[in-house]
Amino acid sequence: MLIHERLNQREHFTDIECCIADYVLKQEENLEKQSARSIANVLYVSPSTVVRFFQKLGFQGFNDFKNEYLKEVDYLSSHFQELNPNTPFHYHDKNIVVAHKMGQLYHEIIDDTLSLIHHDDLQKAIDLIHQAKTVYICSAGVQNEIAYTFKDKLLKIGKDVVIEDKLDEAFYRATYCHQTDIFLIISYSGETQNILKIAHKLKKRNIQFLAITTYGGNTLSQLTEYVLYVSTREKLVNNIGNFSMNLSTLLLLDILYMNVFNTNFEKHFESKVRVSHEYEKDRHSKNPILQD
Repeated sequence: MLIHERLNQREHFTDIECCIADYVLKQEENLEKQSARSIANVLYVSPSTVVRFFQKLGFQGFNDFKNEYLKEVDYLSSHFQELNPNTPFHYHDKNIVVAHKMGQLYHEIIDDTLSLIHHDDLQKAIDLIHQAKTVYICSAGVQNEIAYTFKDKLLKIGKDVVIEDKLDEAFYRATYCHQTDIFLIISYSGETQNILKIAHKLKKRNIQFLAITTYGGNTLSQLTEYVLYVSTREKLVNNIGNFSMNLSTLLLLDILYMNVFNTNFEKHFESKVRVSHEYEKDRHSKNPILQD
């Protein structure tokens, strides 16, 4: 969950902590030049009260919070300035206007997702999938359906992929899978309990897994060193289509596939073409009247 959302939700905040949260939210990038002591002076509280508030949020102290908060401010100030990702069009918009706004939304989501990808994180994810004997994929949402295209592409270059639609069965996979296998876990919130059960089991068994989840930190991302972030602008519930999560997931999976393919481009290209030709030849020989 983004820091902004946690500050706005004020879950289990005291009155003094609400004042600190309000102050931080108003300051935005101006927080860079401030300290716990300067905030305490403005709000007439002790510096230790300010520090304890940021520790309550899960940070070591104010400076740790400030570094992450300023990164988030920078992220939120980019993209989606003229478009609401939760409701990208209005009730009275004409159909062609809706079409253009959806096109703009897709551009924003793609740019936003790309801005969250860092070379080293991507390389670690590529190596993880490339070296795995079997890749197990699980999700609590509709992203499993999107993952089937990823599976289909990897199968054609000889990579074994299993998609578990049921989280209880995914848990058993996590319990008994081989040490050379890896998991790809897709979760927008990163807080779904059945997903976390799988993640905890994998961590306990030292099975590596890649998380595709929201930017800003959540329980899932804290359980693994392999994380790729989706565009994190949609509300978890108050949106009209999960466009952001779905498109981000599709983009990230395609990026992973192309880079795994590129680990041995000539071999994978030759294999894919050869196997596809064999399949089509066999299909047409059994059904000679079939036409594309």
